[in-house]
Amino acid sequence: MKRAALALGWLLAGTAGAATVPEMDSGRGDRVYESQGCVDCHRLRGRGGTTGPDLGRTIGRAKNPEDLAATMWNHAPVMWATIRSRGGAPPELSPQAAADLFAALYSARYFETPGDAARGKRLFDEKNCAHCHGLISSPNAGALPVKQWRSLTDPVAMVGAMWQHSPQMRSELARQKKSWPALSGQDLSDLEVYLRSQASSGNTQAAFRIAAPAAGEKLFEAKGCAACHNDKARALTRTTLSAVAAAMWNHAGILRYEAPQVDETEMRGLVSYAWARPYFAETGSAQHGKQVFTAKKCVACHSGGGTGPDLKARAGEFSGISMVSSLWRHGPAMLSQMTSQNIAWPTFRPGEMADLMAFLNAGGPKK
Repeated sequence: MKRAALALGWLLAGTAGAATVPEMDSGRGDRVYESQGCVDCHRLRGRGGTTGPDLGRTIGRAKNPEDLAATMWNHAPVMWATIRSRGGAPPELSPQAAADLFAALYSARYFETPGDAARGKRLFDEKNCAHCHGLISSPNAGALPVKQWRSLTDPVAMVGAMWQHSPQMRSELARQKKSWPALSGQDLSDLEVYLRSQASSGNTQAAFRIAAPAAGEKLFEAKGCAACHNDKARALTRTTLSAVAAAMWNHAGILRYEAPQVDETEMRGLVSYAWARPYFAETGSAQHGKQVFTAKKCVACHSGGGTGPDLKARAGEFSGISMVSSLWRHGPAMLSQMTSQNIAWPTFRPGEMADLMAFLNAGGPKK
């Protein structure tokens, strides 16, 4: 029992220092998906094996990092057994690779349901978008046609493009004596699906790229956002990027002063700080996490006097992304030791992984 608990200690200790949001890129994540052999068993964007579930259908925008870590944890023994039965060895994911893999999984589902192309087509007309923007060429010479909207494949770039477009839009609407077209997150999702289906650029694969949030905090101050948003956009926690884009679009329409200029790189930094940082932060209950810590037998070696590492010293360092990394780096050794002692592999119900991380980040077990 002690050896198994110690292996759990290795697993948790492997998350140290990774609680900050890493820069992530779905393009790199696609390469991780290929190089680490995920494609051999799982389909993603229509490619891959059928031994495991289609990840493009089961993991998407609603799958947060903690739930992703719990899902992988619960199915890890079966996955490792399948890999070994084919003569392979379980891959090892660095924290960066785990973050990029999450980005690939997120982007694969980003533009699918609940967006509806038929509703999007109606909105494109009802919101007067078609008065200026055509699909191939535009009736307004100063309006870019949809065919040239490269932001359709990158939700963060879309946020930036809509913000940059707002001054010209306000001027044109004032000339036409029309009101600002408000959009909900659902509206924007519908528009995205419709416009992507009509764009003939040939590049329809969604991208998901997040910068390191540190620079975004400085931009948040420099661009004047902090003057009004003292909560640092806390309301954006766990919402989709479509909802972020819609909120900023609506916000641009009611500003009583000229919106600050923000280029695409700066917008990526701002969104990474205001959206990604809270999105990837744990949201569990430390009180419930203490119960999970005991029920999963972590307490055997991590109660302060056990043989496992001092988890209290690593408070604030646990995250869903780093738990995925640690699972693939240290989990097989843990499973081997537990099997030799006839101890069942611990599984997590929805929310339990988040609760466990909240407990550990709050200081964990007391001596």
